[in-house]
Order: sequence, then structure tokens, then C-alpha cells
Amino acid sequence: MLERFEGIRVDARSLGGIATTLSFPEMALTVDMGVCTPAALRTATLALTHTHADHVSGLHQYLGVRRLFGMAAPRIVAPAEALPALTACIDAMGALQGRPFEPEVVGVRPGDEVALGGNRLFLRAFPARHSDRIASVGYLVIRRVTRLREAYLGLSGPEIARRKAEPGADLFEVVDDPLVAVTGDTTAQGLADLDPAARRARVLFVEATFVGDRHDLEAARLGGHVHLDELVPLLRGVEARTIVLYHFSQTYRVSELVDAVANRVPAELAGRVRLLLPEEGDRL
Repeated sequence: MLERFEGIRVDARSLGGIATTLSFPEMALTVDMGVCTPAALRTATLALTHTHADHVSGLHQYLGVRRLFGMAAPRIVAPAEALPALTACIDAMGALQGRPFEPEVVGVRPGDEVALGGNRLFLRAFPARHSDRIASVGYLVIRRVTRLREAYLGLSGPEIARRKAEPGADLFEVVDDPLVAVTGDTTAQGLADLDPAARRARVLFVEATFVGDRHDLEAARLGGHVHLDELVPLLRGVEARTIVLYHFSQTYRVSELVDAVANRVPAELAGRVRLLLPEEGDRL
């Protein structure tokens, strides 16, 4: 899928249990690497929500082809608890290639930030709940801007400059504009506790692994995932202008996914909801 949501370009593929890769080319960022797509290859920062196979299987190709093409060593961001195993895995990939890979590997915990470029775009980790066996986080991209405080908005340019020069002047404030958030794999409880800033993002990617009657809520919870029936009430508290459902189970046909969402998502939400549907050839 190549789309623009709220002005943000997204090049993404996702099929639960098979491969999920969400690339944001204008931010030079990819979240998860279940498959190495052309768009993902060209992003210098890779952020892993967790290390299940369908979210990291494209890593070897990503590292190898970037080096083959003479591209700079990338930066890989991942939950801090995953770093020992992840770095060992990267070392093993290098050994298989006969030459070590040397990406910058950064461990994050909820609340940690990584600069994406300049001093305006930042990647922030937030808490996620998926599996008791491995660490997981969600990610939020924010634009940090300095702006004139509301009380001074009517001042002329020369007056602003005059006041700015005064000792102790406090005309400006730093504001975070949440652009896009990705939950990663999560349970309904994880979404109930969703980071407030992620709720306000312009675009929110939310896992929706199970959507129909073939799997009940208990099956979703046992797998550390969410069912559409328990997701819908939670989305009512989300302020995002666009909500993208992704990571659908491979057990559904595309027509089943479309029908389930059309029948189960109420009209007051439907206008904001989009689907990241699997593409031809994604299914194994």
C-alpha cells in the first residue's frame, strides 16, 4: 500500500503472522521489518516494536542490500530488553555474510526519544502489551516546534523583537505535534492504556488481527492480540484524524476483512477508519 494519510506518506505491507513493514519515506523511518521492501531499504532508521519473526524477518536483507548498494550503516531502534539477543542475531548474520554488519543499535524504554533528523522530528517509544515472553513498545513520531505563546499572538514583528530582547522574556513555548503512532502487536488492555499523545496523533496505526466470528475474544487475548469487537469501543476515545487498521490474520480473505469492518465499525468511526489490506502474494 502506498498512500498519503493526513499529508503523511506511507508505504506499507502487513499480514499478521507473515510480515509487517511500515515505512514513512519522508521521515526516513521504517517501523518493523517483516519483509524488506524497496521503500524500507531506503530508510536510515528502523524501529522494531518487538522481535517476533513476522516483524524482523527482513532484517538480514535490509542490512545486506544497504551495504551492497554502498548506503550508510543504518540505525536500529528496539526495546532495550531485546538488545542482547538482537545484537547477537546481527553478529550471526554478519558471520554468515563473512563480514560483520555494523549498524547503530539503540535500546529504548517507554518515554525514551530518538532524533530522526535535525532538531524537529523525534521518535518516542510508548508502552505496549503483547507477550510476556518478549519486550514490546509502540512508537510515536512527533514534530517539536517553538511557537509564540497565545497571549502574544497579536503583537507586531518589531514589538515581538523588542520584548524578546528584554531580560527574562518568555514569549515562546515548545510544543510537540504528534504526527503518526504505531501500536505494534497489542492486547485490548494495551490499547485501553494507550499513550495519550499517541491518541492525538494525526494518524494512528492499530493492530486488528482478528475481525470475525471465526476467532473469539479469548483466542485473541491468548495470542496477545486484539479482536475488532473489543477494539471498536476503545477507538471511540481516540482523537486521531485517521485510524489505520493493520496486521490482519492470514486466516481471512480480503473480502471478509472489508465486510467485517463495514458491519462492525459504527458510522461515527467509519469515516476515520482505513484498512491496510494484504496484497497479492503476501500470503504463504
